[in-house]
Amino acid sequence: MNKNRAEKIGRRVVVYELMSLDGFADEPGEGKWLRDTGSGLGEFLAETIATQDTVLLGRRTYEKWAPYWPTADVQPFADFINTTTKYVFTSSPIAGEWRESTAVADPAAAFVADLKQRSGGDIGIHGSLSVARALLAAHLVDDIRLVIAPTIAGNGTRLFSDDGDLQRFELVSDQRSGGCMMLHYRRSGRI
Repeated sequence: MNKNRAEKIGRRVVVYELMSLDGFADEPGEGKWLRDTGSGLGEFLAETIATQDTVLLGRRTYEKWAPYWPTADVQPFADFINTTTKYVFTSSPIAGEWRESTAVADPAAAFVADLKQRSGGDIGIHGSLSVARALLAAHLVDDIRLVIAPTIAGNGTRLFSDDGDLQRFELVSDQRSGGCMMLHYRRSGRI
């Protein structure tokens, strides 16, 4: 494990998403709305992944990322994602061989509730909106880190569903990079 990552019991689940002003985190244009990010975005991402030793992925994200990241040099994320344990939620075997990737057929909420009780660093969700929404609905998400782009996407998939219940988070930090806002929230009572 990376010496900068915290080894502890009671791990946090951290959702990291890039989002448009109108709340879309995935859309048919594959992020064409993400612009004017500035130089601080890399630092915000580096801070986010510094404590993570596990990543949760949905099958669609895995299928998009597995061919790209093993040969990518986009840092700091490439080294991180290629050496970190990845659990992929899918009902069928995953294709290809991406180092440290394991298919999980169990429901995400039950699997992650157990995973949070094991020793280790934080558990990250990057992309993978279906996994993020399932864990938000189960009240298993501890931190939400959002990069809000100064763009209205107009359509796509939202991170937050329209049928959830009330959950309270407190603002830990807010930063600006270019035209983007970078927001870090933590579930109330855990600051």
